[in-house]
Amino acid sequence: MERLIVVSAILPIHLQKEKKGYKAKISPGGLVTALKQALYRRKAIWIGWAGTEKLTKQIKEIIVSEGAKEGFILYPVPLSVEERKKFFDGFSNGIIWPLFHTFQAYARFDPEYWNAYRSVNRKFAQIIKGLVHKDDLIWVHDYHFFLLPEYLKKLNVKNKTAFFLHIPFPNPELFFKIPWRIDLLRGLLQYDLIGFHTYIDRKNFLDCINELIEDINIQVKEPITEISYRGRKVKIGVFPISIDFDKYEKAAEKAKPIDRRRKIILGIDRLDYTKGLIHKLKAYRYFLEKYPQFHCKVKLVQAVAPNIKKLPEYDQLKIEFEHLVSDINGRFGTDRWTPVHYIAKRLEFEKQIRYYRYSDICWVNPIKDGMNLIGKEFAASNIDGTGVLILSEFAGAATEIHDYSVLVNPYDLEGTALSLYRALTMDDKKKKKMMEGLRKHIKKYDINWWSNTFLETAFGRKMEDFPVLEDDIPLHEII
Repeated sequence: MERLIVVSAILPIHLQKEKKGYKAKISPGGLVTALKQALYRRKAIWIGWAGTEKLTKQIKEIIVSEGAKEGFILYPVPLSVEERKKFFDGFSNGIIWPLFHTFQAYARFDPEYWNAYRSVNRKFAQIIKGLVHKDDLIWVHDYHFFLLPEYLKKLNVKNKTAFFLHIPFPNPELFFKIPWRIDLLRGLLQYDLIGFHTYIDRKNFLDCINELIEDINIQVKEPITEISYRGRKVKIGVFPISIDFDKYEKAAEKAKPIDRRRKIILGIDRLDYTKGLIHKLKAYRYFLEKYPQFHCKVKLVQAVAPNIKKLPEYDQLKIEFEHLVSDINGRFGTDRWTPVHYIAKRLEFEKQIRYYRYSDICWVNPIKDGMNLIGKEFAASNIDGTGVLILSEFAGAATEIHDYSVLVNPYDLEGTALSLYRALTMDDKKKKKMMEGLRKHIKKYDINWWSNTFLETAFGRKMEDFPVLEDDIPLHEII
């Protein structure tokens, strides 16, 4: 039976070395969250880095055991310290990530990063070559692997391949700054299907290849655009990623109440300059200045999960963010009221659900984001229909659920403060109508819709067509 081979840069868990060995930690990010839900109990082989330089039998056993709990097979790839620095911190997160999120000032175009990017793509191709069976289907995720299908073809791996980009794709003005831009596009065009979150991302990609790639024929049509390139057909589609709606709804039904003496504005983010954390705090400060009637009546609960990327930009961001928290609490706080409740860690699932259900507002404020699933999780969990989603118009989700959200421009502090005021004073009837529409949409277009629509377009298969993972897997079959 054909299997599904899933490839991402990091596995859903990464290992951290401690005094008595290694401990498995949940990897952050929307990619991991979504794929874990899509692949649950399927015998997919998920290939990626697990946070270690070497792989001992003990490490492999921990990784396989953790994967089995989630319902899939994890296959770890070792990366040296040099590979991690130049492939992850260098090319992937030091060039593509900032540039694709419109932060071009952070991009560092070092040729050594490019060499490492090619080398690690080749390494993953060799590992896939050793694992893949004739009829297996290969589903590759995100910006770390633009070159992977080219190396697979060089190794005579003829399996069908599909690619999904979880971050935005930039317009030509930004993309053209990359010295290796043509190599990246040619690599991408070796996939059989390329998927994006939004039509804007697809348009930007098509504009780039139209300008840079010769002998290409683009047939724009809906729902799938086709590209003819070097005797091959490449499909290009838009597949907005989503969540397991039922999982969040059922969890919310069991959620214990929280203290609601004050209206709660909820923010849940990863520590990243793309998330608009500084702009959020400045807008909240402006709100408190302009609407003093809300003093002691509202509280911003902001959880910030640490970032596993080891870059100086994140250290500086943390310092600036915490300085702003102190400034707001110092200027406006009283003995009985702390305006910002800062949680400097990843929230446990149960606590996250409690906040989702009972918060008055969920505030998603990225400067640029591929999708951002926080708003969808909030809606699925807000079963009483009393919450309002404030959403940045620069999140991919805004193109999909703008009719049911209060859209804001993170750069517009005054406009955002006014939106906060309007959301906090919105009448119950309007709130319930907006939340009802939001929940209905997300329930219809959930994670199963996303994965099945993508897999049907790529391979003519649905997720349920792949084998189910048995409870007991012999370790030697994997490692």
